[in-house]
Amino acid sequence: ALANGAPPDLILFTSEEFSQFKDKLYPIPYTVITERTYRDTNIDGAQIFLSKNGILGIPLVVDPLVVYYNKDILAKSNFVVPPPTWSDLQKTIPLLTQTDSKNNLIQSTIALGTANNVDHLRDILSALFLQTGNAIVSSDASSGTPSVVLAASPTGSTTTPTAQALQFYTSFANPTSSNYSWNTALPDALQQFLAGKSAFYIGRASELFTIQAQNPNLNFDVAQLFQTGASNTRPLTFGSFYGVGILKNAPNFTAAYAAVTALGATASVDALSKALSLPPVQRSLLLVPPTSPYVSVFFNAALSAFAWPDPNEAQTTATFQTMITDVTSGKSDPVTAIYTASKNLQSSLAQ
Repeated sequence: ALANGAPPDLILFTSEEFSQFKDKLYPIPYTVITERTYRDTNIDGAQIFLSKNGILGIPLVVDPLVVYYNKDILAKSNFVVPPPTWSDLQKTIPLLTQTDSKNNLIQSTIALGTANNVDHLRDILSALFLQTGNAIVSSDASSGTPSVVLAASPTGSTTTPTAQALQFYTSFANPTSSNYSWNTALPDALQQFLAGKSAFYIGRASELFTIQAQNPNLNFDVAQLFQTGASNTRPLTFGSFYGVGILKNAPNFTAAYAAVTALGATASVDALSKALSLPPVQRSLLLVPPTSPYVSVFFNAALSAFAWPDPNEAQTTATFQTMITDVTSGKSDPVTAIYTASKNLQSSLAQ
């Protein structure tokens, strides 16, 4: 509709799509809704819709990355609760990963390490990078101009934390690594989990109903995404934020503004959250405990959820896939692969 010159008044978008529409959205001035009010009303991750000149999207709900786990597999190995940290996850691999006489994987601990059969590859790597303290894309404080910082190192450090995160990710597909639990010969991650052949599956909160519907007999539960375990860092996961925005050339601007105001009202956000079983972005609504035990975990995950201004989701996924393949094939070391990916993301940003 935008390309045909017949735009709607409003568009509903995710934080992954946000950058592609950013220049077409009307910024609600901070004189109308102050930045302080926006920040106080909504969780921290929703700040992705803020700009230098105003609010480009009214946030509604968030779809956070969580961990689904097979309760039977864990119980068989005497695990009472799922591991909370990545290092704790590593300790479970010798107990939960099983191979046959020909060393073929017949039960996986978790699907990580490959480029093409891991669902939500982009989201998982984004979470790992964000957990290192790297924003992936950062905006200039004065001009608002974005730039890719994926390959950046902390001040005074000679290491690249994102390269270490990439090395960690790929180790799960390395047969010589103690983390080995996945390979390219296996089906995609969700199907392996649904078949009861994987202990953990990293997926979106919105996949709950899919998992329940496709295997009603699967004895599973859900937990927060694994964390670094560092005592000085806040819990963090990736989240896809849904927002609604007014187009600059909206045919009926007055009605569009009224509709955005109505959609962003607490009662509307609450209704949408309950209809989708996804956590709302408004802090006040997250204080009300949901009745579903699964959704209560999603509510907690929402407080830790963050996104980043991806210039093009499809191109980024392809860039990340190439980055992984380059490391697992030995074509590049993790530092070089991160640097190349960073350059490619910067090119996407400039388009």
